[in-house]
Amino acid sequence: MSADSTVLTDPAVDLTHPVDEHDHTRGPDDAPVTLVQYGDFDCPDCGEVYPEVEAIRERFGDRLRYVYRHFPLTQIHPQAKHAAEAAEAAADQGAFWAMHDRLYEHQEGLSDTELVEHAAALDLDTDRFAEELTESTHEGRVREDFESGIESEVHSAPTFFIDGERYEGRYTADAISNALIDVGDLSGVSASAATAGGSANDLRETIDRSQRGAPAAGAAVRDRFSADEIFQRVVATADEEFSRSNRLLFLSGLTAGIVMSFSFLGSAALTALLSGPGGSGGSGSATALGYLLYPLGFIGVVLGSYQLFTENTLTPVTLVMTRIASIPALVRVWGIVLVANVLGAAMSAYVLANTGVFSPATATVASEFGAHFLELSWVDLFWKGVFAGGLVAGMVWLVHAARDTAARVFVIFLLTYMVAAAGLAHSIVGSAEVLYVVFSGDATFAAFFGGFLVPAVLGNTVGGVVLVALLNYSQTRDRRIPDRDCRVLELEWSEWLLGNHIGRPITPAFDPKGSEATDTETTATEGD
Repeated sequence: MSADSTVLTDPAVDLTHPVDEHDHTRGPDDAPVTLVQYGDFDCPDCGEVYPEVEAIRERFGDRLRYVYRHFPLTQIHPQAKHAAEAAEAAADQGAFWAMHDRLYEHQEGLSDTELVEHAAALDLDTDRFAEELTESTHEGRVREDFESGIESEVHSAPTFFIDGERYEGRYTADAISNALIDVGDLSGVSASAATAGGSANDLRETIDRSQRGAPAAGAAVRDRFSADEIFQRVVATADEEFSRSNRLLFLSGLTAGIVMSFSFLGSAALTALLSGPGGSGGSGSATALGYLLYPLGFIGVVLGSYQLFTENTLTPVTLVMTRIASIPALVRVWGIVLVANVLGAAMSAYVLANTGVFSPATATVASEFGAHFLELSWVDLFWKGVFAGGLVAGMVWLVHAARDTAARVFVIFLLTYMVAAAGLAHSIVGSAEVLYVVFSGDATFAAFFGGFLVPAVLGNTVGGVVLVALLNYSQTRDRRIPDRDCRVLELEWSEWLLGNHIGRPITPAFDPKGSEATDTETTATEGD
């Protein structure tokens, strides 16, 4: 997503509690646009977004009303709740915003003793401040903000709402400014940091970190990533895969199945062209050259970000291996994508077999491709699937390590050409090839399912998962997701094996007396 990209979610995700006189606000009540933030003083992501918000406020001036609400995730950030109460204690002395700014500017100092020191630095009545902090005088006020966030489906900090609608773009000054301008019709305000004095974080930081925390360039060497940095990018992709609805997974998977049939179509057509009038694929050189178009479907799927079994579906394994996502959640993604991929490949194969798209020579070569797999034993297909899955898993890792499109295309071409040249079994391209034979009347669906699809899928899965485990997990076990306490996010073994969970459900550490907040589960993830 570019630095100036903005997205607003489905209008159904609204701010359930409108801004009122109890809220902490900056800016006039009649400002053209209102920005509400649910924040956590102990959250690193909130700390990073604080200077961005300050830049936005400076840029918009009296045209913006900014509202801050507390959303302390105490089991991740143990000092968050007392820090929020400290801000409220300062508010009782007319210094909420002064304390708000100081807490974000000194996130390393949020112990109770340091909170009192902050109050002294702001010339507050420290005895009164310390007493209110000790007695949790303002816990109820903090709880009210938190519960209002839960009712608005807030699950993380920071979370923003613009004029009552949830914001889902990047957390940069430019991106949020663009959304504010769009919603508030503020044509006279510039969203560009270059024309408005710049955000507190420079442009490099803006473009170097994606919305989900994955780096865009290496930290140590600008054009090269460490294993940890590559893993961060893989995790960002995994987060995206798990967040998709069943409908989006299916439609994207269906498109991927159709696009993958282009590998079959291109290889058959070029092989037939190089084989001469006979159209036989028996010539080794003609087949080897014909396979130059085999990567066509993979390039389309990867660059188009479609859901492909053995490619996109491998990245979620990283979160399962680290016990942050459950096995049933992974099986859901795999199952929907696999069914959609095969259905898409079947649709293409049916059209190719029952229309005049293929010339007679190309049809002959295409039938030979599919028949070849049906002649192999179950064991041979399985092992061919294992090595194909390993190559594709390696491709996934290297694609996340590449910085530009040209490098990604080269990686995709080289590794997927090897799949074809070695005669390995990729479950989706192979499905298009074998189903072409089925729809031509030369094989049965039983032969396709039992004689090809099952061993190929099992082989791809085993080969891919093993390589994912070796590359993505073992190298990064102790530093796998920055700014997240993975010990908190890890699922219980029963949840991991049986539950449909992504990130462990936690609750804030509020005193349960009279509060429903402690009974409300929320997924503990930072950022968005």
